[in-house]
Amino acid sequence: MSIRVLLSSKHKVVSEGIAAVLRTHPDLQVVGMAETDEKTQALCSESAPHVVLIGMHANNQQDLALIHALAASRSSPHMVAFSGESDRHAIIEILDAGAKGYVATTSSIDELIAAIRAAAAGRVYLCQTAAGEMMASVRKFRAGDGLVRGALGGREEQVLRLIADGFSSKEIARNLQIAPSTVEVHRRNIMRKVGLHKVADLTRYAIRNQMVSV
Repeated sequence: MSIRVLLSSKHKVVSEGIAAVLRTHPDLQVVGMAETDEKTQALCSESAPHVVLIGMHANNQQDLALIHALAASRSSPHMVAFSGESDRHAIIEILDAGAKGYVATTSSIDELIAAIRAAAAGRVYLCQTAAGEMMASVRKFRAGDGLVRGALGGREEQVLRLIADGFSSKEIARNLQIAPSTVEVHRRNIMRKVGLHKVADLTRYAIRNQMVSV
């Protein structure tokens, strides 16, 4: 089944260029292009895309509001943001708003396509630029990492990384060669220790603490 993609960008030429490339891939279907937030939301209701690709503008809270709105909508499509900003704060802010993926405008079209496919599968994706920015701050988070490792055991960290990568409990069990019931125990313990109870919140927690694979 093709991945239905809606392009949302205030720059029509950008959307048309991306759409032209996406149409060369048989597993990707462009179902619409929108230049305004209102049209984006309308097309989401009409065309039911699996993934919405959203062009972000620097420090534009309206773009974040659109992601929030789509995440809370009935259709609730997966979203990939692409932006010229790639600092850690901006990336986390975009993911907190509800996006599944982030791709810098300096990235290749291959990374953009990889992000769309990952988002369609329910996985988090960060382009190499964003991943590099996140990893560059690891040293600043050494003390914080110690706190995380003090709160979570080694197996719990492994489970959390796989949860953040979009794996189900059964898939995690197969990956770690443990029983699904054991995964559920680890999942409950992780949620209790970090005080979070939604997969999206756990994913953002893992990203903040440099635990997610990108």
